[in-house]
Amino acid sequence: MAQDRRSLEKRRRCEASAAALVDCLDMLIEILLRLPAKQIFRTKAVSKEWYSIISDPIFVVNYAKRNSKSLSGFVLNGRRAPSPEFFFVSLRGNTRRPARDPEFINIPQIKIQNICKGLLCYSQPHMDDSGFTSYYVCNPTSGQTKRISVLDHSDNRRVMSVDLAFDPLKSAFYNLIFVTELSRSESQQLIKIGIYSSKTQSWSYGLYNLAYEVGFGHGVHCKGAIYWSHVRNDSVSYFDLEANCIQNLGIPQMTSEPHRTNIGYLGESGGRLHLVRTCRPSSIRFIIFEMKDDRSGWLVKCQGDFGNLVACFPRMGRFAHGPYQFNLMNLFEGEREEDLNILLKIPGGVVQYNAKDKTSRKLRGLPRGCVYSEFSFFHWTSKSYQCIETLACI
Repeated sequence: MAQDRRSLEKRRRCEASAAALVDCLDMLIEILLRLPAKQIFRTKAVSKEWYSIISDPIFVVNYAKRNSKSLSGFVLNGRRAPSPEFFFVSLRGNTRRPARDPEFINIPQIKIQNICKGLLCYSQPHMDDSGFTSYYVCNPTSGQTKRISVLDHSDNRRVMSVDLAFDPLKSAFYNLIFVTELSRSESQQLIKIGIYSSKTQSWSYGLYNLAYEVGFGHGVHCKGAIYWSHVRNDSVSYFDLEANCIQNLGIPQMTSEPHRTNIGYLGESGGRLHLVRTCRPSSIRFIIFEMKDDRSGWLVKCQGDFGNLVACFPRMGRFAHGPYQFNLMNLFEGEREEDLNILLKIPGGVVQYNAKDKTSRKLRGLPRGCVYSEFSFFHWTSKSYQCIETLACI
C-alpha cells in the first residue's frame, strides 16, 4: 500500500511538472509573439527548444497574424547612378532626419526584382561570367540569403519577369515565379513559366502560347496569383498558381470622366488587389477600385481628387499647361480599418495622402541623386515596395 501511495504521489508530481512546463511554454510563445522580428531572430541562439519554436511554420504564421499591421515604410526607385537606384521612405521617421536605407539597397550591382511581404528577390551579374545573372531570395530582417539555381544560360538572357508569391498569413513558405520568352511572332508569344517552391526546394515548369500582349515585370501577388498591368494597352493579366493558367482580367473604367484615363497604380494591400485610375496628365481626379474575391468584377473603394494636396504642395500644380507633377507610388491601409492612404512622389519629396479624410503629411525629401521628372508619372517607370518584417526562413 505504501509503495502504491508513493507511486501515485510521484505520478501526480510528474503530471504537475508537465502542466507547469506546458504553461511556461505557452507563456514563452505568447511573449515571443509580441516581440519585434529582429529580436526574435536573436533569441534563436538561446536554446534548441527556442530555436525549434521560432522555426516552426505554425509559429511563423501565427506571428504574421498577430503583427499584420507591421508596415514600416517603402522602398522606391528613382535615383540615378552612381547612387543606388532605390531609397527608403519610413512611416515612423521625420522629414528632417530620414531613416537609414536598408542594407540591401547598397549591395553592389544589385537589381531588385521583387519584394513581397518582407521577402526580397534580387539579381546580380555572376561573379565568374558577367553575361550570366545570379538570383537570390533574402529576408532582410534576419539577414538570411539563398542563391536560387535557375534556368540554363540561354533562357537566362530572355527573362521577362521574376516575381515572389508569399502570403505569411497562410504559409511560411514562398514561391518564386520566372517568366521567360522562348519565341515571338506577330500574333503569338511562347513563354515558359518556372515555379520554385521553398517547401519542396524544387522547380516545376509549364509552356504557354499567348495571343495577346502581357505587361510582364513588376508583378503583384494577391490571393494565389501574380498580376501584371500593361498601361499602354490599358489591361491587366494574371497567372493563377493553383490552376496554372494565364488570363486577362476585366478592369474598370472612369465612365463619367471627359479626359483620357489610365492605370495609375496596381497593388495589394490588406490581402486585396487595388487598381487606381487617374486622368493624368490633365486632371487630378482618381478612383480607387478593389477587386472582388472571385475576380468577377471591381468595387469602388474611394474616389476624389488631389485638390487639397495641390493646395498644400503648390509645386504639384500645372505650369504652362504641362502635366500635374505627382506620381502614385503605393496604396496602403492605415491604423484604422477605414483609412486608405496613397503614397505619392512629388517635386521635392514623398507625401502620404489619406484618401478618406483628405489629410496629408510629408514623409521625407527626395534624396541625393533623385530628380523628379515630369515624365516619371508613367506607371511602368515607377517601382515601389512595402517593407514589413517576417520570420520566414529562406
